[in-house]
Amino acid sequence: MSKHSIQQDETILLHGGQVPDPTTGSRAVPIYQTTSYVFRDTEHAQNLFGLAELGNIYTRIMNPTVDTFEQRIAQLEDGVGALGVASGMAAITMAILNITRAGDEIIADSNLYGGTYNLFANTLPRYGINVKFVDGTDPEAIEAAITDKTKAIFGEIITNPSLYVFDIETVADIAHNHGIPLIIDNTFATPYVAKPLTWGADIVVHSATKWIGGHGTTIGGIVVDSGRFDWNNEKFPDFIEPDASYNGLKYADLGPTAFITKLRVQLLRDIGPALSPQNAFLLLQGLETLHLRIKRHSENAEKLAAYLEKHPAVEWVNYPGLASHPSHQLAGKYLNGGFGSVITFGIEGGRDAGRILIDNVELWSHVANVGDAKSLIIHPASTTHQQLTDEDLAKSGTTEELIRLSVGLEAFDDIVADLEQAIDKATGKSHGSQKSAEEIAVKNLLQSPFDRSEGVRKKRIVAVGIADDDIAPLYKLGYEVIPTTDIDEVTTDILSGADAIWLQEGKPAPEENAAYQGTILFTDTSSEVTSEVFILSNIQPAQFALELRSFRN
Repeated sequence: MSKHSIQQDETILLHGGQVPDPTTGSRAVPIYQTTSYVFRDTEHAQNLFGLAELGNIYTRIMNPTVDTFEQRIAQLEDGVGALGVASGMAAITMAILNITRAGDEIIADSNLYGGTYNLFANTLPRYGINVKFVDGTDPEAIEAAITDKTKAIFGEIITNPSLYVFDIETVADIAHNHGIPLIIDNTFATPYVAKPLTWGADIVVHSATKWIGGHGTTIGGIVVDSGRFDWNNEKFPDFIEPDASYNGLKYADLGPTAFITKLRVQLLRDIGPALSPQNAFLLLQGLETLHLRIKRHSENAEKLAAYLEKHPAVEWVNYPGLASHPSHQLAGKYLNGGFGSVITFGIEGGRDAGRILIDNVELWSHVANVGDAKSLIIHPASTTHQQLTDEDLAKSGTTEELIRLSVGLEAFDDIVADLEQAIDKATGKSHGSQKSAEEIAVKNLLQSPFDRSEGVRKKRIVAVGIADDDIAPLYKLGYEVIPTTDIDEVTTDILSGADAIWLQEGKPAPEENAAYQGTILFTDTSSEVTSEVFILSNIQPAQFALELRSFRN
């Protein structure tokens, strides 16, 4: 591409920050699993240590694999530079420490991830940094909290777990009018959906563990610098006073890269939460499919939120994509390409019903994480936010009945079916508008000839009076088919072990028997058979099985 071309996000996700390895020609980003790097000569070493020349010294500070990840994220966020670190919490902590001293203050939205809230409420104050919590949906309250000691405003683009959308542009104007930066946690939106720096934020942080990595395998974080904030003022003495460890360097003299350079060569050097090359590689793998995954995440989440909003056992639903959500208008402004994949809702019956629901899900995973390819569920009041007092819970937007969902990439029908059965067990109330249990059972039977619930076995279909040509497709697909002309000729043992019975038109159904509970009975459309034991269906199973394999329903 020419130097004048502008690459789209989808291209940056695959190519940003990388050229094929000049030594080996490797197309994939190599994993530089090394602690240190050979200097060309003593002058080269002197220049690197004195920051007269940029290059690799020690992997705690810089690594080629990590550098590619940093450049790619910086391009996506439209920043001048980025710093990869060991976790999202490390990213937040480092960003704050880079601009504060003991005696300084930070203003933070009270609607925050529990870990961030704990850092701000308990850990930072022990080091002399005070954090004021305010309602992030009230810009006037934010401005009223600013004092001469305030060094930054912090908020999450989509708050966790209340899911309000932060008004970046409005709060950025307030921050800049008072000469302080705005720091935004963009984790829940990802750099593919939201660009906080383009709306006035000065620093962006991510837990790359979540959607950037995307598969629940890798811990990492990143800080991105907009390069737009002027650090050359007395409010930030660490930028204008000489750093003795670098021969009197004044970071403000570096211009647009002052913040990110100081963060790397001073704090990362001294505190050391470095991102490992292996983890950087895994996060790069995640980035390559981020755009594809986000679209599916959002599609599933939007449909599930609409489903929950109409469920009789659900008291309320929070999702920015719903027109009923208080932040829906802001979501339309700041989020491009989806409304995220996290939903919160309150289940009728409160905390006890919520626990029953979580204990009965099968597909959903009960874990303290979001942003996995798999669907995840948790009760924040007893897990991620359990360290908060009742008062702090209320301030953070967390209630006892709140259930948080991180919607994955599975088939939507499977996602909703599992949640539906768990809600039914917890409350005794069913939605009633989704695909029936009968439809799901028939589809599950005919999607595969194998039952893998306990080992692997062929599914058995007893065909009563069915022509050989009609049965043939089931044989070819791998089902165990037992043909017969008369149901009475088939033993009870065989029938009770059958997954389905296929009756020719006019053939009588077997007598009701508890051993047949849940067996599918395929009958013709004119049949008047009713049953409390069999699952009834009037489809032609062989034909439907072939249709399932010829296109996606």
